[in-house]
Amino acid sequence: MRKTASIGMLVLIGFLAGCTNDQGINAATGALAGAAVGSQLGGGKGTAATTLAGAAIGTAIGANATPTNKLCTYRNPQTGAIYEAPCN
Repeated sequence: MRKTASIGMLVLIGFLAGCTNDQGINAATGALAGAAVGSQLGGGKGTAATTLAGAAIGTAIGANATPTNKLCTYRNPQTGAIYEAPCN
């Protein structure tokens, strides 16, 4: 049961961590969620180790998450106007 719950939580981390366009915020969100999962999985003397491992895994997932609403900044060379639109 714990393995299934932890896998589900890691998938949830991936979704939560990719909610912004800022890679640093995504990494921090992933680290916090991963640490929470790791602390739930650890027991006895292994709690610190699993918390740190969860934070490391969550950071990696968060930093590499691709947001679905990512916008890029473009400049129109003819008018000089700057605008944001979905990235290509």
